[in-house]
Amino acid sequence: MISPDPKGQVGVPSWALTLSFVALMVPVIADLLVPRETLGPYQAVVWLFALVPALLLSYYRGWRGIAMAVGAGMVTLALYQALVSRVGLEVPGYLPGIVVSFLVLALGIGWLVERLNMDRAQVEELALTDLLTHLPNRRHARVFLENEFAAAERGRMLAVVLFDLDSFKIYNDRYGHQAGDQALTIFAGILSQTTRKMNLSARFGGEEFLSVLAGTDVEGAMVFAERVRATLKGMDLPRGSLTVSAGVAAFHRTMRSPDELLAAADHALYQAKREGRNRVRLFGRTLLEEAVNEIGTSGIELDGQTLGAYPRAPKELGRTRPPITLLPHRVTGFGVERRVLVVEDDDPLRDLLRNYLTKEGFEVTASADVPSAISHLGSEFDVLVTDLNLPGQWGTELIMSMRARWPGTQIIVITGVDDEAIIEEALEAGADRVLQKPFGMTELRAELQEALGRRKSSGSSNGQGRVDGAEVRVRSDAARQHLTDGIRSLVSAVEVRDPCTHGHHHRVTLYAREILKAFDPEGRFLSRHSLAVGTRQMDIGMIGVSDEIRLKAGSLTPEELATLQEHPKIGRRILQSIVDDETALEVVTWHHERWDGKGYPDGLAEEAIPLAARIAAVADSLDALTCCRAHRKALEWKDAVAQIRKESGEKFDPAIVAAFEKALTPLREIWENLGDQGRPTPVGVPH
Repeated sequence: MISPDPKGQVGVPSWALTLSFVALMVPVIADLLVPRETLGPYQAVVWLFALVPALLLSYYRGWRGIAMAVGAGMVTLALYQALVSRVGLEVPGYLPGIVVSFLVLALGIGWLVERLNMDRAQVEELALTDLLTHLPNRRHARVFLENEFAAAERGRMLAVVLFDLDSFKIYNDRYGHQAGDQALTIFAGILSQTTRKMNLSARFGGEEFLSVLAGTDVEGAMVFAERVRATLKGMDLPRGSLTVSAGVAAFHRTMRSPDELLAAADHALYQAKREGRNRVRLFGRTLLEEAVNEIGTSGIELDGQTLGAYPRAPKELGRTRPPITLLPHRVTGFGVERRVLVVEDDDPLRDLLRNYLTKEGFEVTASADVPSAISHLGSEFDVLVTDLNLPGQWGTELIMSMRARWPGTQIIVITGVDDEAIIEEALEAGADRVLQKPFGMTELRAELQEALGRRKSSGSSNGQGRVDGAEVRVRSDAARQHLTDGIRSLVSAVEVRDPCTHGHHHRVTLYAREILKAFDPEGRFLSRHSLAVGTRQMDIGMIGVSDEIRLKAGSLTPEELATLQEHPKIGRRILQSIVDDETALEVVTWHHERWDGKGYPDGLAEEAIPLAARIAAVADSLDALTCCRAHRKALEWKDAVAQIRKESGEKFDPAIVAAFEKALTPLREIWENLGDQGRPTPVGVPH
């Protein structure tokens, strides 16, 4: 639904402007070209067409639209009078009446449309606003949360806080509903004053409130919740006093829906209530383990009660045990009658893995080094979970031993080593998956479930006996090589169709690696391997764009531009069933987004754009600027650097540009060492 913008920022569609122009020209052309005797008494009626612009423009621009329509009408009348005088016709005597009628009717239309827009705004506000507290209501909060959850899935931080007024029913019964309503209004005022404009606090139920904190981490959410709690506690209400309990939860990439995020905050709120109220609790590992221990391994029933779905009724929040079935990291018992070998030299991590896997029903054998792990290979395991950096012998020796002796065993490598060559070595040794540290239990659970699914589909089970390990290794290596070759062939097919992009993905990968090193030298935020996987094939979607569009020397038409801008989505569709790396898919999908929100395909802005895609965008632009294109020559190095600096804060993330500045020396070395291969020149375009 479109409403006029007082700042004039709502655009008027081109069809409306065209129709308005035609409507203004109709009476002028009719009077000049059609004999007046033919029109007869209808001559003045034709001028009613001049009201069409008033109707259309007032709908999109309100009073500003009326002013535009009146101005256009006056110009049209002046033009008409000048043309009539020039051709020697007599100016109709009804023209002054037409002018007065036009002004009166235009102003009347403007007043009517403005009233309609005001009524519509009031209806929309009533539908999304709580009448008592004037905060957004549950429906509004739900829509806002779903939008922010989608942004969080693309890399933006998100946290939620569930508030529940302590013992509010007692307060309401003791002092009356009027005092209770007043207390709710006061607490709503505290939330309104504490919540930033970019966030949203809503009345979620009777005395339950929800705050959705976009772009906020766990620490910020805890500070916010504590500030609200302390403010209410220190406030003297007209009748008695009240306190509030709060549950805080932050988005985790393993969460699949807003319901999981709300369920986590619900658990934290319930814990705050159980501990005595008037406190803030954060949903984290400790709270999760307590919930898991209480529910057991079934994940379905507790104390004879079947746990329901989420979201729950507001009256249940903080008062009854929250459902655990939607929580991330929940225990489901999928490992019953399965055996797993865990090899990890870090004692706390090994104990954590053993405890978690035991709760999931696995029979767990744990070792701290390769020799002791190999001593357990006399019997078959369903899954091997092993680190690479182990004391004495490297983990790949264990992988090869397991693969040779029990080829049906699924092997998951967990490692903090962020070296592409080492990871490739582990995969070539026979590992099925590599999980980078740090990781969550949900990520491990997903890998284990997939591993057991692969094992089941291959027909392997305990006691099946040995198979020729060399044969399995050959088949595994061949399948992996076919997959890698297929992806590389697609990328090469894209590059070979345009001489200017020859070697483009290789150069962008090198540039992106150096920018990431400068931005995140310790490798805390992003996997270099995943970034490289993404940049190597980020323009694979160009395979779906015709050469006529890709290689066009002149400007693209709007239709051609729209087709070209579809290539990130095409690339994701090609790769998502092949590449099991969400970070790499983020690069492919969003490396053409801009910091100011004017990019494509989704118009993401600022931190809603995943970090890997923001880095790839700078690396991609650096190579594009320093290499030729069909419509222009390559820029010199200093000019390309200056261009990227200029677009910091508009096209690029300022923090990534700052890292780019730090990495200028190695970046230039890459550019220089690539020589002519790094700066190809197409036919007809001078270098």
